[in-house]
Amino acid sequence: MPRITRPLSPTEIKAAKPKEKEYTLCDGAGLELVIKPNGSKLWRLRYYRPLTKQRNMISFGSWPEMSLADAREKRSEAKTLLQQNIDPQHHRDEQASAALSLSEHTFEAVAKRWFDVKRSSVTPAYAEDLWRSLEMYLFPEIGTVPVMEIKAQRAIKIIEPIAAAGKLETVRRLTQRVNEIMTFAVNSGLIDANPCSGISKVFQRPAKQHMPRLCS
Repeated sequence: MPRITRPLSPTEIKAAKPKEKEYTLCDGAGLELVIKPNGSKLWRLRYYRPLTKQRNMISFGSWPEMSLADAREKRSEAKTLLQQNIDPQHHRDEQASAALSLSEHTFEAVAKRWFDVKRSSVTPAYAEDLWRSLEMYLFPEIGTVPVMEIKAQRAIKIIEPIAAAGKLETVRRLTQRVNEIMTFAVNSGLIDANPCSGISKVFQRPAKQHMPRLCS
């Protein structure tokens, strides 16, 4: 008969003292508490990877920051993933990577990388004007927004007051720059498609300036 593991109790966990070597207290279904020689108590789950069937461990944090109830909840979540043939460790790594991507790849951060490439092909005066327009109109509104969360409607809403003020040339330049930055994000592998590619069509185009005709 398989050995029946008696669930842990908060009192038992609190009373566990460090020994010369680390040891474990088992709560069942793979969940265990590791007691380190320095006195720290760490939760971990033993499981089999769904595809390779190899044994693996995933850590859940330390006690008492993570309580027994919280550790059991984490175990339940991991078991649910395993039932779907999802490795809980891979799932957690992917979530952490996605969170890091959100914090690092903001619109302003991506715009800076785009600008580093762009300014090599324009005059210093044009580059200065370009960056100033981003700082004035776009960064205050969406500079800290992850680039993958920027949609056409949001960009249009920022530019609409500028169009209403009759600054149509500024509107033209801003829509062009937003489009280029978002295309840069696509080409950098940060987003799958540019949702702002057609925003210029929402606004009236500035009238073309014709050169005066010279009389002979």
